[in-house]
Amino acid sequence: MPDTIPHSRHPSLYMKIAAALVLLLAWTAMANSWTDKGCSLPQGYSFVISHGGTPDRDQGCEDEPGGPEYTDTYYG
Repeated sequence: MPDTIPHSRHPSLYMKIAAALVLLLAWTAMANSWTDKGCSLPQGYSFVISHGGTPDRDQGCEDEPGGPEYTDTYYG
């Protein structure tokens, strides 16, 4: 019998939790870059997904009566 402890090929629960936390932190950092362009944080989270990450130089939000709205002609 070998003296080594068998290792599972699947990631442990702790590794899965750590990976999820890293992804959440990265998503939050990218969403926060949208708030620098006048968007709310919830909008930032959705824009990270729908626009593929952080805003380009000409993307952002403008103040409207109903709240910030996305624009691709942002000059902030």
